[in-house]
Amino acid sequence: MANLGYAWLQEHLALPRLPLHHTSRLGTRLKSETLPDGRHIDEYPAQYQPGDDPIAHLVFALKYDGIDLAVLQQVFQALDPTEVAAAIDRQPNSKYLRQIGFLYEFLLGRTLPVAATIGGRYLPLLDPQIYVVGPVDIGWVTRRDPRWKIDNNLLGTPEYCPIVRRTSALAERMARDPRPRIESLIADFPPALFQRANDYLYLKETRSSYGIEHETPAPQRAERFVELLRSAGDEPFETLMEEATLTTLQGAIVDPRYAQAGFRSWQNYVGQTRPGYSSSQILHYVCPPPELVPSLMRGLARCAQTGQGIHPIVHATVVAFGFVFIHPFEDGNGRLHRFLIHDFLRRGGVAPAGVMLPVSAAMLRRMGDYDAALEAYSAPLAPLLRTTLDDEARLTINNPQEVEGYYRYPDLTRQAEYLCDTVAYAVEEDLAEELRFLAGYDNARRAMQEVVDMPDRRLELFIQLLHQNGGKLSNSKRGTFQELSAAEIAALEEAYVAAFGANAP
Repeated sequence: MANLGYAWLQEHLALPRLPLHHTSRLGTRLKSETLPDGRHIDEYPAQYQPGDDPIAHLVFALKYDGIDLAVLQQVFQALDPTEVAAAIDRQPNSKYLRQIGFLYEFLLGRTLPVAATIGGRYLPLLDPQIYVVGPVDIGWVTRRDPRWKIDNNLLGTPEYCPIVRRTSALAERMARDPRPRIESLIADFPPALFQRANDYLYLKETRSSYGIEHETPAPQRAERFVELLRSAGDEPFETLMEEATLTTLQGAIVDPRYAQAGFRSWQNYVGQTRPGYSSSQILHYVCPPPELVPSLMRGLARCAQTGQGIHPIVHATVVAFGFVFIHPFEDGNGRLHRFLIHDFLRRGGVAPAGVMLPVSAAMLRRMGDYDAALEAYSAPLAPLLRTTLDDEARLTINNPQEVEGYYRYPDLTRQAEYLCDTVAYAVEEDLAEELRFLAGYDNARRAMQEVVDMPDRRLELFIQLLHQNGGKLSNSKRGTFQELSAAEIAALEEAYVAAFGANAP
């Protein structure tokens, strides 16, 4: 079955087979298939066939396959610019040829030798019904392109520009605003109780962020991370993503021996040694080559600024997941990635000032979902890479130009869907649950003290044992409370269950 659009261009121009979200093929009728991983394969009848002209297939791709910046960059590098310019000169007001002209110059940084004058009204580059788009005007700066009459509403710059597709799944999640639920929780519980829950959740979030990496922080490191979380949203936006700021943050959360003076200048990767083979590694993710890191991080900083005004959870996604996929440090990338989620949720107003949304706790509880969100980006990269690993486990990417676009122009749709779900879980299953538990705990203490006026430590131990055993004091623990009669124990158990109500274990 013959390919069309991007798939045809990859085949015809002998390009590296970067993964395609949408593949078009020639068939006998219109037919659409969605694969379990979210990719689409569509068939088109003969009248859609663009022939053997690369420009015609480019137009087809923009019309039916969507905008894939990484593939477009490779296509443009393979085409003769005079042929691209000639096609535009023949139809200077064509929407898709104007997009081709703009994207050619955006992605390659070269000016096409176009003679025609572009007319007509300004058109958005990305369809806001299909993509999450950035603002055209940022402060006093406009991103309107008068040469092509294109409103540039991409989320980034040529150095780093993620794409987020407005899938039905993402649109539905974006419509679920967690803020009213957070506000109702604040209103429903006494301020002192809310503050107790919040203080505990800062510690829980710290332990969870380390726990995701199978680490247990020493008390001083935990305290530093709690303080970092409390500072989320405080750093001036203009300096947050600068190398000096991020390096300071990295130094605050890692062992001082592994704090860095700046972004990495060596090839990094995430892997593990194969059992029994000391020099053989299982590669989970190969990070961008070090020579790309400065420009990627500059682009990410611009992306963070460009994204102001878009949906706050999507904004947090493109910055925080972009950061962890660039992996600019040797250690601490995961914890900083999760800190950036908190920071941008605070800046975007999702988390009110001083309120901890335990995102890492929700991630840890659903590690399979978190791993799947990370692997949705890392897994398609693996077969594209050609690498060598020396005896000292130093890795080299041997085809960096073939994969550069994958690092610069990631599709972060899956990660945005995931983070929307995770924020919802954090609100309902961690914040709300902790508040309900503390309210039940306080009610249980008061009711149980009416039964037996025990010392505080004895009462707390009794409640803990009930909580561990479904509201009942186990026979093996009854000896711990020999001073209590069977009737008193039964009354205490009854008071506990009544206090926790439906939330009793």
